[in-house]
Amino acid sequence: MPKATTCQRFVYKIKSSRLRKAKWNLTLPLPEARRNEEIISLADSQILRWLDELNKVGDADAKAREIKAKIKAIRKGPTNANNRRKIRSLYAELDRIQFKPDYVEVVFEKDKDFWRACKGFKINGVKYQRLLGTNGGVKQRTIVFLAERHIEEIRRRINNGRDENKELVPAKLEAYRALTCSASIPVSTPNGVIVVNDCETKFRADVVYVDDSNDGEPLVTPAKDQEITLDESDGYGIMLPSLAARWGRELGLDYMPSGVNTRFAWEKGMVFTFDFLEFAEKVAGKYIVKDAWGVDRDVREAELILTTSMLKLYDSYPSWEAYYENCVRNKYTFGITKACPKELESARDLNYQFIQPYTLSEEDIDVLIKPTMDEISDIIEEDWRKTILYLHGVNLNENNVESITDDWAKAIMIEPGLMNDSYVQSKVYHMIRNRINEAKIGVLKVHGNYSIVCGDPYSLCQSIFCLPVTGILKSGEVYNKYWSDRHVSDVICYRAPMSILENCVHKRINDSEDADHWYRYMTTCTLFNSWDTSANALNGMDEPPRPCRQ
Repeated sequence: MPKATTCQRFVYKIKSSRLRKAKWNLTLPLPEARRNEEIISLADSQILRWLDELNKVGDADAKAREIKAKIKAIRKGPTNANNRRKIRSLYAELDRIQFKPDYVEVVFEKDKDFWRACKGFKINGVKYQRLLGTNGGVKQRTIVFLAERHIEEIRRRINNGRDENKELVPAKLEAYRALTCSASIPVSTPNGVIVVNDCETKFRADVVYVDDSNDGEPLVTPAKDQEITLDESDGYGIMLPSLAARWGRELGLDYMPSGVNTRFAWEKGMVFTFDFLEFAEKVAGKYIVKDAWGVDRDVREAELILTTSMLKLYDSYPSWEAYYENCVRNKYTFGITKACPKELESARDLNYQFIQPYTLSEEDIDVLIKPTMDEISDIIEEDWRKTILYLHGVNLNENNVESITDDWAKAIMIEPGLMNDSYVQSKVYHMIRNRINEAKIGVLKVHGNYSIVCGDPYSLCQSIFCLPVTGILKSGEVYNKYWSDRHVSDVICYRAPMSILENCVHKRINDSEDADHWYRYMTTCTLFNSWDTSANALNGMDEPPRPCRQ
């Protein structure tokens, strides 16, 4: 994940009953809201950046960091009434910077409360109107409201000059509008962007259809030799190493990420680091491609290639230029929500879903549970280093140790002899009991890792340059540098939720020279081939599966 480069924002999150009892005109001072746990923290997003700009808020992050530094310095000094007053004053100033009164989340307890709230309500004299519901928020009956003074301008910016006569499914449009609420870190605009059509492949394969439309157990029907159409590039694009390196620096990373998850106007998806200029020179023998609107583009003038599955409403604009001009006019910024990690872990916990489809012998079970049993034994035997490793993970180092909350585990790092203290021993035993109980329901340690997934960008480039699509990876193959470097030949991939054994996908590792060369920048993600039904078996691969050694 990218390091946080912006301070958290705080907003009201209120139950509809509070507004109803106040006759939709609530007075709620900030200290009271904090005591009532009616304040939540939000990471930065496009909407919050717009609100700062409309409210003429300067560099709030720099000011907040400066205030926090002052508070930290005062706390290191003597404890007296004068310093306490200074700290209270600084916290009040910090609240003014971080609290965003124009943005409110309302949790609806009754349907009629929703319809009443949509007519408008007031908090502390500020009138609010409904803005949108996010995907996660709607599931929790939570809707975003905005101060009336900004609502029309924010709605106009979200629409971004799209063709509003174009018919859209309302639920999808709402989900696309909600992308502006995604937590994201702003980064620089790429030096040139091209939007291309997705890469589709067709092949025949044996599949399993699962019908859960009826009551009772799902109906599972095998089907042989079915014609499959695969959107190989669904939800991903590619970027040059130069852009990946620059964005990595802006995110505060000390490495060039294999890929990042992006946000822009109507846009979401992963972009992976792949040298498409080298592909143009060495494979395609040309630089000109056609974009999604049929216009010739020179890839030498771009750092980023997006696909139409990423730019959701591309066909609501007559051209890239029209779309981008609206983005500039409405002050959209490219944002990053997550980045591929620097390294992949070597151990991962399973859950019961990954195990239940298998028929295991007693010997199989002994092999499966051995790493977990060894871990438990190491901690019970009071090896304080293993205890700290279990509590805080392999990423703990001298640079981040100070960020750990003061607790008994941190005390052990300072004085290992505390492992003999009765209180600490009780904590260790309690922790182990929890771990044992988790192991009983399938939370077992295995040699595996959790990685972001991608299609085959070589196939995408072949499609972009109108070449026959073959890809480097063949049916049944994946590429993952972690496993390739360890000379592992086969892995099993899982992705919850799972329902049948076919959701456990067995893949061969491609460690060819071609794969190592073309995917050399994609060191911590898993690439799937363009010629089998892995995406279907892994429930669409909307989230990363967990490759584990077989």
